[in-house]
Amino acid sequence: MSFNRLPRSVFEPDEVELVRGVIGRITSQSWFSPEPSCRSDFARYVLQMYARGLVLPEKLESLCTIAAKKYHAISRTGFEGRRILVVEDDYYAAREAADELGARGATVIGPVSTLSEAVDIVGHDLQLDGALLDVNLDEKMVYPVAGFLKMHGIPFAFLTGYGERVLPPAVRHQRP
Repeated sequence: MSFNRLPRSVFEPDEVELVRGVIGRITSQSWFSPEPSCRSDFARYVLQMYARGLVLPEKLESLCTIAAKKYHAISRTGFEGRRILVVEDDYYAAREAADELGARGATVIGPVSTLSEAVDIVGHDLQLDGALLDVNLDEKMVYPVAGFLKMHGIPFAFLTGYGERVLPPAVRHQRP
């Protein structure tokens, strides 16, 4: 994602502050690369998106966060420093998954055992790096959480004893 020129537009002071705020919030995240060239490329990208009409702050920030995670995230191997949500209603399976992730350096969010808790977390924490989801939480399917994660570009995997047939076609055979 390299842009050589800034958009040819004149910005009002309040627009500059809006764009500066979006850039500052995203580039201050722990996953954003500290390389100066990444920051300047990303700033140009945000300005271009704003100049193209993406002027609602929450929409601009949401789209630019997805792009930044794809093109400007620090390249890490394994789970070191990653925030992983664990959604599992079986205590022992949840504990085992959380312990294994923690041993590999991840920050475990949860585990949570209900759909409402999972929805609440994903609705308020877009800094997640991934999630492990049990398909069936006390007879409630976890698909709304999976859909939200997919929509925001957050990778996830299902923890389940069910076969692949119970999964919606949109989430079958996908690898993050």
